Amino acid sequence: MCKLLFSLLLVVSALAAGATEPFIGTLRNTKGKPVKGVKVYLHNPKDAVKSDKNGEFKLEDLASGDTIHISYKNMIHSFAVDNRQDIMFVVGEDNRIFEIGNYVGETFHGHLFDYKGKPIRGAVVYTSDPFDYVKSDRDGNFLLDNVVDTDTVHIKHDGYIHDIAMDGSKGMYIKIQRSHGRRIDDEEVNIGAGSVRLRDYNGPYSMMNAKQLEATGESDLVRALKWMPGVSVFEGRISVRNSLWSPLWVVDGTEMTNFPGLTVMEVESVVVLKDGAAYGTRAGGGVIVVTTKGSKF
Repeated sequence: MCKLLFSLLLVVSALAAGATEPFIGTLRNTKGKPVKGVKVYLHNPKDAVKSDKNGEFKLEDLASGDTIHISYKNMIHSFAVDNRQDIMFVVGEDNRIFEIGNYVGETFHGHLFDYKGKPIRGAVVYTSDPFDYVKSDRDGNFLLDNVVDTDTVHIKHDGYIHDIAMDGSKGMYIKIQRSHGRRIDDEEVNIGAGSVRLRDYNGPYSMMNAKQLEATGESDLVRALKWMPGVSVFEGRISVRNSLWSPLWVVDGTEMTNFPGLTVMEVESVVVLKDGAAYGTRAGGGVIVVTTKGSKF
């Protein structure tokens, strides 16, 4: 009997040690009202839960290093849990989602038009992170949320990038002329459906050439990548926009699932694609396109 009781106590203790508190998240809009029906998941979108009428959702059995993914308006937002049991999220007016502590509550309205006065549709607009962008609508309008007075608006259109200082403005009519912008590099990148010039690619990406990589002072390519916008490196693991999945590597046109073990001195350029839709499900964690020195690709 004593042995049986002792065994039961061990089982109960083991269960208690492995038990975890549920994670509670709350979604509110900029006016403080709950946002319901938003899908949230850990590893598999098929296992997503939805926020209720109070904007709350619950996830069970989270580990301290887990990342939660919030799917809203065709965008995926990822957040590290970091041992927290609850987080308040703000759904911005441009449909982006922020942790409450990272939301400053300022918005910037812009209207883009060309030299003939016609609205510019589909221009990529961002501030500091090229992966965190919006696009102008058919009337040339766009809205950026969570901005500060010192931010600079970057507008990518027709092979050029235009840098516009906000200077405390809450809105602006912006006339886009090629002569006023920075020409995007003509280098080609393989996006899975053939090669295109970066200046013709209208998706989110960040890029570093050989000189920029060497300027990081790193010899290992993985460590150098931590200096790229939207890329994080922790204990040798690379993540694009905090994705839970590992990125797909494409080296001189050849796809690889693991880091190819290159040094900075061997690389001519690196381009990081956020979605890499042309690669299908293989690119769920983003795509890192590497061109080595001397490559003819």
